[in-house]
Amino acid sequence: MDVDGASVPGEIDQNLLLQFSCMNTTDREELIKQMQKLLGPSLNYNTASFFLDMSNWNLQAAICCYLDYTSPKLPSMSVKASEGPTGSLEPGARFDQNWSIVNTGTEQWPGCCRLIQAGGEPLGATPVYLPPLPVGHSTTVTLKLVAPSTSGTHKSFFHLVTDKGEQIGDTLWVEVTVESEMTMALVEQLAALPVPSSRLEELLTQTQSQDDQMC
Repeated sequence: MDVDGASVPGEIDQNLLLQFSCMNTTDREELIKQMQKLLGPSLNYNTASFFLDMSNWNLQAAICCYLDYTSPKLPSMSVKASEGPTGSLEPGARFDQNWSIVNTGTEQWPGCCRLIQAGGEPLGATPVYLPPLPVGHSTTVTLKLVAPSTSGTHKSFFHLVTDKGEQIGDTLWVEVTVESEMTMALVEQLAALPVPSSRLEELLTQTQSQDDQMC
């Protein structure tokens, strides 16, 4: 809703704000009226007076302070620990990826936060919704994933987001190594033989190349 040509809070007409800033009025009642006119009827007299007083009756500073205070703040999150596959997986193998995350913000998380895939190799992930988490508390989130069908090392990235899609905290990631059943069996057999390590690596590389050609 527009108020005398001014936009809703957060989208203030900068030209109008500049005009008021240049007036250099010291009339406090007039400054309160100007602030209410700019921010709309939702701003009452006492609130306008409070922010102007704490800003030394500078209109522009008071408006910026008010918008900063009333703007919604994103939850905060950081990763405490990560647990996933420790060895190679067969193509299409199912596995769990766990993260221990903590609310490092100043407010409890809303109940709409969810973990979604943000990029990388598709691993069959579906969004996981997290319960409201109090400040300083941690929780473990688990994704049920499926290894890619091709051999090699694969990475995927995940974000914790709000209901509006805004990212919260760190980017989470998964890295898995996929090897065919034939390659994994050959590695076990070669490891049991008295073969120099350099020769073992050469044989393994040749086998992986053959697997890729077959795929």
